[in-house]
Amino acid sequence: MQSQSLLLIVAAVATFLVAQTTAKFLLKDHADAEKAFEECREDYYVPDDIYEKYLNYEFPAHRRTSCFVKCFLEKLELFSEKKGFDERAMIAQFTSKSSKDLSTVQHGLEKCIDHNEAESDVCTWANRVFSCWLPINRHVVRKVFA
Repeated sequence: MQSQSLLLIVAAVATFLVAQTTAKFLLKDHADAEKAFEECREDYYVPDDIYEKYLNYEFPAHRRTSCFVKCFLEKLELFSEKKGFDERAMIAQFTSKSSKDLSTVQHGLEKCIDHNEAESDVCTWANRVFSCWLPINRHVVRKVFA
C-alpha cells in the first residue's frame, strides 16, 4: 500500500515538474532529435563512421565529439552556453514517456551536473556532463527519441 502511495506521489511530482517546465520548454520528439543531429553534423563535418555511432547515442572520443554534443544539446534546448544544463528541461524531456524514468534521470543529474567549476571550454563542459549522464540514461534517451 505504501509503495503505491509513493509511486502516486512520484508521478504527481513528475507531472508537476513537466507542467512547470513545459510552460517555457517544448518537448522534443524523434524528428527534432534527427534534425539536430543533421544540423550539427553539417556544422562539425563529422565522418560517417563516427556519425553512425552518434545516431545510436554513443559518443566516442573524437576531435568533433565534444562540440557536436554541445550543438545537439543546444538545439534540443537542454543546454546553453550561458546557463549550462537546464535540469528541469532534462527531467521534462526524459520523463515525458514514463514517470518511471524519473529516478534514473534525477540520479544522473545529481551525479553528473556541474557548473563548470573546472572552467573548461563550453564544448568540453557540455560533453563531460552529458558523457557522465548518458550511460545511466541511454535507454531513456533511446525510448524518448525512438
